[in-house]
Amino acid sequence: MVSPMVRLLGAWLVTALLAWPQASGATGGLPALKEKCGDTSGVSAQPFALATSDGVSLYAIEAGSGPVAVVLAHESPASLCGWLPYIQSLTVSGLRVLAFDFRGFGDSTVPAGVPYRAYDRDLAAIVARARNGGARRVFLMGASYGGAIALTYAPRLRLDGVISLSGETYLPSAKANALDSAPRLRAPLLVVGSRHDRYLPVKDALALIRRAGSKDKRTALYPGGWHGWAIVEEAPYAADARLLILAWIRARS
Repeated sequence: MVSPMVRLLGAWLVTALLAWPQASGATGGLPALKEKCGDTSGVSAQPFALATSDGVSLYAIEAGSGPVAVVLAHESPASLCGWLPYIQSLTVSGLRVLAFDFRGFGDSTVPAGVPYRAYDRDLAAIVARARNGGARRVFLMGASYGGAIALTYAPRLRLDGVISLSGETYLPSAKANALDSAPRLRAPLLVVGSRHDRYLPVKDALALIRRAGSKDKRTALYPGGWHGWAIVEEAPYAADARLLILAWIRARS
């Protein structure tokens, strides 16, 4: 005969098990975007785990739809959350957007024994996800740290364009050397920065453009010292910068 205590314990276990799916949601245990970032800036996206070729699990989101995809690489120290104020302006313009946390950042893992700074594998995985999802054109945009990494590894990827928001030309900590990789780049290149940015001085931005192997390449340097995603989110000319980037993407789509 089952005692009341055992019945009570059994009922509690059933309740807990039924509640568990709601707690983790349909995200497989990943934190929801609002839980992760606090404010989603109007972006509605279900997070998913994206596996890289070396077994790293990246926290990623996809928003919007359409045949043209923009992959966003974030700043440091940060995560994809910093892109949210900009993402909505891309999706309402008919673009599909994919953003992710680099390995070792945010909610992306780095298993023991796996190269910590093998960011090329992160980019390869997210670009492949965009292509496999039906995108006919894929553009890679990086801000600051993410811009340096995007510029470094873009020559290895099948891309229709690369956009750098203040991506540094050399970041030893990330093993990112954009100046060294630039001659091998063939995709169209747009470098967006500001004239008094101490992280990407004008001379560095122009050196990068000169060295780039792309036939289609240009810079857009705005006033002040705004840096990275602040150029499209906070700067007084952010709306102009967003329009410029959108027109550049559309002209190559």
